[in-house]
Amino acid sequence: MKRRFNQLFATILTLALVVGVGAMVHAQEQVVTIRAWTVGPDTPAYYRAENLQLAAERLNRILADAGASVRVDVDVDFWTESWDSYRRRVILAFESGDPDAVPDIINSSHLDIPVWAEAGWLAPMDEYIERYWDMVYQDFFPHLWDSVTLDGKRYGVPQDIEVRMVFYRKDHLAALGWTQEEIEDLPRRIRDKEFLLDDLIDVARQMQEAGLVEWGILHRPTAGPDFFQFIAAYGGEYFDPETGKLVLDREAVLRTLEFFQRLVEEGITPRGMTSWPWPSVHRAIAIDGSAGIQITGGMWNWREWQRDFSQPEEDLFADIGFALIPAGNAAGRPNQLGQPQAYMITSASKNKDLAGLLITLASAVDLNTNHAIEGAKLAIRQSQTAFAPFAEAEFLSQAAALLPQQIFLPVHPGSGFYSTALYEAISGVEAGMLTPEVALQQLEQRLKAQLGDDLVVR
Repeated sequence: MKRRFNQLFATILTLALVVGVGAMVHAQEQVVTIRAWTVGPDTPAYYRAENLQLAAERLNRILADAGASVRVDVDVDFWTESWDSYRRRVILAFESGDPDAVPDIINSSHLDIPVWAEAGWLAPMDEYIERYWDMVYQDFFPHLWDSVTLDGKRYGVPQDIEVRMVFYRKDHLAALGWTQEEIEDLPRRIRDKEFLLDDLIDVARQMQEAGLVEWGILHRPTAGPDFFQFIAAYGGEYFDPETGKLVLDREAVLRTLEFFQRLVEEGITPRGMTSWPWPSVHRAIAIDGSAGIQITGGMWNWREWQRDFSQPEEDLFADIGFALIPAGNAAGRPNQLGQPQAYMITSASKNKDLAGLLITLASAVDLNTNHAIEGAKLAIRQSQTAFAPFAEAEFLSQAAALLPQQIFLPVHPGSGFYSTALYEAISGVEAGMLTPEVALQQLEQRLKAQLGDDLVVR
């Protein structure tokens, strides 16, 4: 540990020299400003911004103790509007060609990496990751590096990972006559494929028929990678790791579209689901219980309900359970999807070394655990799981039990387009504008036109 601290200390002093001031006692203090853009958009995720500021405070204390005359100021923005508006803002800044319009650090989804890296907007981060590997980065869960790697280069440092799961009302199950043991055993039954998507529909219908809920099943009203969980649930694939190409699995996608058609045609899900505002979804499942099941829930919703809707956590534990997405058939797999976020350094940054150091310090176990607890996210570092504040967080430990069944969307330039196109196909089916067969045909045409040889159709 002492050797690692000395190495970090030496790196910081070297960095002070690089920016042009070093430890010259009589030199005028110089302040280097690092600009960073971060995103929620869920409000409890504010530590994505706060941790960079806390990292700068720690760095400045070390520089002061060393007698260096350089200080660091972090100008950080936390975006709480939509993902679409955040991405438009970032892309407009990149496309402006003005380096002063582009921040040094960008925080975003790992799915943005292939598009932004291929456009030349991101700097590879391997140099900084290797520089601090034995101090920090060797402790990261190894599979997370896959989410930020493109063509053998790492373009980001994983900042968080989450679980996207099914939320269900335990109080409504009890009202249907389920015993406490049966309710608590539901996650296991889903995991072991004893309880499938058809069973979920049956339970939702029973809740409606009993007058317990207005809607049996809701889902997210906006585009997102969550819908690929249903392709996996029906035994399908969406990526071929051997060729590096995206896959359109016709049979699994058709089953997915038929599933969503059935939900609206049987009146279990509102036909206008994709026009609902997010607060209405949250209120229905977590506050007034007017919905029985949310099939595309995110673990961060747990903290949103507490922070934004003043729902006590003990009430959530009493009324709401969570589990994997059930398998759709014998060939499918119960699963949950994670979409890592990452810190990235922009090519336009004039202070890449300093930005890399700040990201490293912001990845400290205690700082990332603050984010995990406040934002309801999982650990990115193995040692976090033994860190007392994380280990004692009941919801986090329960959600972490779902990790073995996690899937990701691939780091591929077409993943974002595929995600949006799939959501729009589902929207068309739910609205009654398209049959599942026509929606599949149109989805195939769109993917072929956009992806060309990067698409495998099965």
